Amino acid sequence: MKALWTVPEKIIVRQFYLQNTGLFLVILLLGFGFLSSNEHIALATYALHDGFFLAGYVALWLLYTLYTIRFNSQVIQTTDLLQFFRLIPAAKRLLIFYLLNLQLLAPVLLYAGFMLWVGTQQHTVSANGILVLVIGSLSVLPLPFIERALQKPNPEHVSSRLGSWLRHHLTTPYGFFFIRYLFREQPITLFLTKTGSCLLTIGIILLYPTDDYDIRLLSLGILLSAAFHAGVVFELYQFEATHLLLLRNLPVSLFRRWLLYGGIIALLMSPEMLLLLYRRPEAVSTLNIAGVWLLGFSILLLEFTALLTRHQSRDRFMATLFWPIIAYFLLIMYRLPAWGLAFAGLTIATMLFIRNFYRSTWESEEE
Repeated sequence: MKALWTVPEKIIVRQFYLQNTGLFLVILLLGFGFLSSNEHIALATYALHDGFFLAGYVALWLLYTLYTIRFNSQVIQTTDLLQFFRLIPAAKRLLIFYLLNLQLLAPVLLYAGFMLWVGTQQHTVSANGILVLVIGSLSVLPLPFIERALQKPNPEHVSSRLGSWLRHHLTTPYGFFFIRYLFREQPITLFLTKTGSCLLTIGIILLYPTDDYDIRLLSLGILLSAAFHAGVVFELYQFEATHLLLLRNLPVSLFRRWLLYGGIIALLMSPEMLLLLYRRPEAVSTLNIAGVWLLGFSILLLEFTALLTRHQSRDRFMATLFWPIIAYFLLIMYRLPAWGLAFAGLTIATMLFIRNFYRSTWESEEE
């Protein structure tokens, strides 16, 4: 029984937290670097007394749960060793994966436990009951998806008639190849990334009227948003290296290629820009908003050009983001302007792109 627990725990749980170390650290630094304990209690109290605000928390927890489901399914479908768990009795198998899911949901369970503690102090019986019901539902939600991944490790992707008609009658410009690829092949990755990033942006904007925050809060938010996009940036790197490798031999200048990649990343970051402009805090100027968005844009370009410098697997790439994120956090907290950090990041990314674009190589996992 110990081996049945140790193997999936190492393959799933440890790898999940290892890949997302930088993201969790930024969340901790953002949550406890700007918000005091009294402010955390005040937010929890407000959520317990306001159904709409509580629904926002539930939406974030559901989004995180969907992210863990996606990670679980990918690991199970690509790890032959885990396929042997189909031979284990169903009850024992479900118990093992249920306990593993509780470990993956630890951040949600801890914060929900904190809210229950606050609710107990304030006697919010109905809100406490909703929290218990939500957490119980989220804890069992991944199980049917895990069973499906075990029983169907290689699911067939069926294309709709509408999708087939559009592909045959409409041409896609080169700059939209990757966006189309995301919608067709990686819709869950795209949905989770953009939904999480946009919800984070809205949440930070809503914090501004509650206290006297400066531009650093938005800068930290865009840093966290850039961390959310790391998986999409890796998909861009992999897509270009495995599907469009021939295009490197075409007579296209580096400047034009650089503008193309910049346009793709700018398009990916456009929802955040629209939210920042539409819901701009009164204390923040439009110029500063542009600087914050440009900071996020430059970080994504740095992530992409770092992959060109040296090939890395997805797991290693996600792990190596830890120290750069810490460095950016410290620079922001020391009040370095967003515009300055953005231009520095763009300069470094441009230099890396010029130096490494034609040298970069993709190494398959089999090698």
